[in-house]
Amino acid sequence: MNSQLKNAIINHQQEKVKQILKELKNDPRFSLVSLIDDLLPLMLMESNLSYGSFHFVKMSLFLKELLQKKYLSREAELEISKVVILGLSERHFINIKADSSGYKEKEVKQKSYDKLTEEINNGNSHNAFYYALGLLEKQPKGLKKHLLNLGMERIPDSLGHSVSCFFPVMRDIVNHHDDLAATAVLSYIMYLARYNYQEKYISKQEKTEKPSLDDLEDLGLKAVSGSGIVNLHHMITYYTFFMLEDSSFYQPLPPYSILKNYFGNKNIDQKRLKLIEINKKETQIAESYQEFKNNFTLSNYQDGLSFLFYNLNNNFKNTNSYLYQLFAEYYNPNWNPHYYTGLYCALGLYRSAKINDKKIKKMAVIQAIEYFVSNVL
Repeated sequence: MNSQLKNAIINHQQEKVKQILKELKNDPRFSLVSLIDDLLPLMLMESNLSYGSFHFVKMSLFLKELLQKKYLSREAELEISKVVILGLSERHFINIKADSSGYKEKEVKQKSYDKLTEEINNGNSHNAFYYALGLLEKQPKGLKKHLLNLGMERIPDSLGHSVSCFFPVMRDIVNHHDDLAATAVLSYIMYLARYNYQEKYISKQEKTEKPSLDDLEDLGLKAVSGSGIVNLHHMITYYTFFMLEDSSFYQPLPPYSILKNYFGNKNIDQKRLKLIEINKKETQIAESYQEFKNNFTLSNYQDGLSFLFYNLNNNFKNTNSYLYQLFAEYYNPNWNPHYYTGLYCALGLYRSAKINDKKIKKMAVIQAIEYFVSNVL
């Protein structure tokens, strides 16, 4: 990475960051994926009192995934890059990097997991990290599942952050970045050490049966109901469980019973349901980003929902890109990573094969857009 850019970000030199950003955008070799990879060490030790740790790295990993899967156009990539680069320069970081050396035992046993949990319960992050290092080397899949199962217990207390923020880091960094894996694990342990745990989802005190489709969709309707940050997190956590189910290291199933306890008593949002019912017209498919903007404006988004859903149904890939690009045009120094995280999870639900109810999918998209509009416009 350009060392000038990194230094400018660390020192919050906004004007210099903007100048370097302009130069990067004019460079045909510029890749936001590569830039995100280069900036991951900073993101992993974010120290932000507004949103807590791991929000920015989670958002960036989701953007990286979309770019690698070709779900964002080059035009969108260049617009979104300012969200990542300028956004990062607005945040604060602890300059800590861990490595995987230090563990002296020749093998790991169940006792290693027990000691890891014991030290987390005692708030001893450094001792817990010692046991985690052995597991990271010998049983990385087991370690990731163990930590996430601890996080499961604290979903209601943390707005789901104890799992939803850390799952993409466990999946994308611990799996694929050996040089950053130890730092990622340390950061997660530091977070988990805020709480105490009974190992309910490790000892299988709680069943991990998957709900019937009807029950899963009933939970979905509740997850995508309501406004504001708390209700947005219900939807984010709901989709995170889908991602967990599809992951290679978290098997066989996440404990869906948590979701019922977390938001199962909510009422279904009747106003949002009505918006779905009155926005089913067939319109036209946008042939360009400008045509999309001409027909869908965030300031009056409810009037453009028929157009939006028609384009998502018939031209998902481009419409996905258009939405991310549109959000990026509204970047400001108070950018909240939940804007993109909410959009990512909503659009993930929209194309998910795990549920059939189109009302859930459309309500999720409305929920994410409404949250963005209510905070930015």
